[in-house]
This record gives sequence, C-alpha cells and structure tokens, in this order.
Amino acid sequence: MITVLFWCLLALIIGVPIYLLYWNLFRPVLLQRLQYRLYQVRDELRLNVIDGRIDSTEKAYPLVEAFCNTGIAKVQEIDLARLFSKKVDKRIQLETQRDLELIFHAGAPVRQRFLEALGAISGAACANSPGILILLAPIIVFSVTALWFNAVKRWLYSLLTRAVGNLCLRAA
Repeated sequence: MITVLFWCLLALIIGVPIYLLYWNLFRPVLLQRLQYRLYQVRDELRLNVIDGRIDSTEKAYPLVEAFCNTGIAKVQEIDLARLFSKKVDKRIQLETQRDLELIFHAGAPVRQRFLEALGAISGAACANSPGILILLAPIIVFSVTALWFNAVKRWLYSLLTRAVGNLCLRAA
C-alpha cells in the first residue's frame, strides 16, 4: 500500500530538480531573449522614425518608446501578481486609456511595435510567475471561450489598462 509520505517524497524528488532547472536555467535564458526582443522592437521603432515611415511628430511614438524602455528595465521583476493586483488611481487610469487610444489610432507601424512589446512584456510576466498560470488556467480557458460576450471583453480591457497603467505608460 502506497502511503501519502511516498507520494510527497516522490513529488519532492521530481519537483526540486524541475524547480531548479526552471529558475536557474530556463527562466534566465527566456528573460534575456525577451529583453533582447524589446531592444529590437525599440530599435525598429526608432529606425521607422529615421526612415520616415513614422512621423517624428506622431504623439504615440514617445509613448511606445517609453513603454519599451520601461519593459526593458523591469523584465526581470515584472510578474502577473504585480501587474494585476495593484489598484491604479483614477488619474493614471484615465491617462492610460487616453494613451492607449492614441497608440491604437496611430499608424500601423506604431501599433505593431506596441503589440510586439506588449507580447514580450506579457511573456516576461508569465515567465516570472509560472505558478499563477497553473492556478489561473481554468479562468483563462473560460475567458477565452466567453470572449464572445461584451462584458468579458470590457473586463479584460479594463484589466489590460490597469496592467499597462501599473507599468506607467507615459512619455518621460
């Protein structure tokens, strides 16, 4: 008869090497790649301004560049709990909504670079909090299937604006 102690020891013997491999080998490499991706997005954004594909007076350009710079600086410490738990005051939330509207109404190159940077930062947040992803998997599956309903879309958009607001999306 197999006891609970056996299962706990087996989980410990299997779990500790996986934990050490993830946090000491896989995660640093993944975060470095995501940081380099943010550098590449920021450089492509600047190159588009130099080439003339993005107007230098574009209001969304400094916002996306500041977003990339903040993401580069915080890629090691950003996680899902920090992004979504902190309450944002009303002023920052309104500024973030205004900034997101500027970005999404800007030209295609600016929007594309912002979405690439947002994807890299989201990947870093997921890499820094793998345990939360396991706990949130049922909620994520439900939300993806329920995206057809407008209430879930509004809730996810408010969650996105809070997360971006917590990352302080503002031009310096």
